[in-house]
Order: sequence, then structure tokens, then C-alpha cells
Amino acid sequence: MGSAISSLLPTIDNIQQDDITIIAVVGQTGVGKSTFINTAAGEEILTIGHGLRPHTLKVQHVECSNPKHYGNRKVIFVDTPAFDAVSEEKLIEEKLKTWLKSISKKLRISGILYLHRITDGKLTDPPIIRLALLQELCKDSSRPFPNRVAFVTTMWGKLRSEDVGRQREEELQKHWDKVPRGGEGVSRIVRFEDSFDSAWSIVLALIEEGIF
Repeated sequence: MGSAISSLLPTIDNIQQDDITIIAVVGQTGVGKSTFINTAAGEEILTIGHGLRPHTLKVQHVECSNPKHYGNRKVIFVDTPAFDAVSEEKLIEEKLKTWLKSISKKLRISGILYLHRITDGKLTDPPIIRLALLQELCKDSSRPFPNRVAFVTTMWGKLRSEDVGRQREEELQKHWDKVPRGGEGVSRIVRFEDSFDSAWSIVLALIEEGIF
């Protein structure tokens, strides 16, 4: 993995906004949220679940420094519970609301990474269904929704051919284009290619440009 200084934070109650970028990582069970964060962190910090049920219902925070690409600033990745845990849907919703309430007093979400497996033939959980939650995460942002949300496709290494992936990208873009715009700009689908550099290129584009 790449070079980063990272740690798992038990809480962010004492974190100040100065020189801190907070990015929420969301998506269904098994899309690779923990893998993305671990890759960006440069080490295995979060336990990766391999079952059909979400590995954790907790909101977890991983702090990363990447001096080479991001100077002295730090990024806090927020690993959120999976969206598709139907049996625990209310519990997850309450946990996210509690988390949002606790941080909104002094911190602001800088961006959201919405992860989706490119190996999935159908978009079973279109992003527009989760629009209310994404808007809630973005409402205190300095930039409008959805310019600061990246739709990130994962699992490219498990495809039979890249042509299949490109076709699915086109279909996914059609769904993503249906998400109401909160301002100027276009949000594009981007690929996570399972590397430290790929993870940080997505992160830096999100937080420095705001749109893709």
C-alpha cells in the first residue's frame, strides 16, 4: 500500500474543523467501503466483512495524513453502516441521525463517496432512493449537492471484461444523472482501481475541485 499516516479514532468529539477534511463513505454491504478506506490509509485499519450481513452497525472514523499529496491537512474517513440492512434499517437511520447531530455543531462534511460494485448487473438500490440521506449529509456544506458526491465503482478486477464494465458505467450514469442538481456542475462516475494512488486521486478531486 501507499504512504500515509493513519489511525482509528474512537470518537471525533474533540476534533476541530481547522485543517480537517471529513469524507463519508456510503453504500450497500460488500461494496468495499472498508477496503477503500484501508487502501487510502495505507494499512489494514478496519476489519473487512465478507458476509451478506453488514459487518458493523457502528459509525467508524479513520484519520489519515498524506503529506505528499495533501500537505499538513488531515482527512477523516467516516465508515457508515450499510444502506441495505433492511432488518436494522431504523436502527441504522437513528445511528446516522445521532452521528450527524453530534458533529453538525462544529464540523462539516466535506464530501461523500457513494460506492457501488461494477460487478452488479442491476442497480438494485438507485442513489436517488437515498437522496434524502445524502442531502442531509450535505446540507451544511459550503458547496451545493450533489457536486460534492462521487459515485465510485469498485470490484473492477472481478469483471470478465472491461467492455462489460464500460457498458454498466453508461447505465449507471443514466441513473446518476437523475439525481436532482443542487447547483452548477456535473457529477460523474469514477473508478476505484484498488490502489493507494487511485483512492487518493478520487479523494483529492472531490475535495479540491468539488465536481468531477
